[in-house]
Amino acid sequence: MNIVPISGGEHEFSLYGFKQLLDRKAVSVVQYDTNRVGGITAAHKINALCEAYSVPVIPHAGQMHNYHLTMSTLASPMAEYFPIFDVEVGNELFWYIFDGEPVADNGFLQLRDDVPGLGLTLKTEYLDQFHIIE
Repeated sequence: MNIVPISGGEHEFSLYGFKQLLDRKAVSVVQYDTNRVGGITAAHKINALCEAYSVPVIPHAGQMHNYHLTMSTLASPMAEYFPIFDVEVGNELFWYIFDGEPVADNGFLQLRDDVPGLGLTLKTEYLDQFHIIE
């Protein structure tokens, strides 16, 4: 393994590609992008692969779907978390359209178990700012 831990995988898209990274010991920490690997099911398969290789997984970016993936595997020691700022930092899309993102308290996130699905609801007050382009 590397002396300096190397994380990567944000631009890898397939289970086979992650297996190659793990076989070659190219990464110390896998950071896939759930939106690019094919969604929650594909990400869960990558978690299982990393768990078999004893390589930790910290999904790239926060958002609710990644928190659920992090909490569903022993391979994920932590999750990335981006608090809501008054200044836009690039993660605002989720904040504008969804309500229900957890707020960190003393370094921890608590996911609700009394809401369906991922625990998000659609906000309606910002929908007029988004347009469908055909």
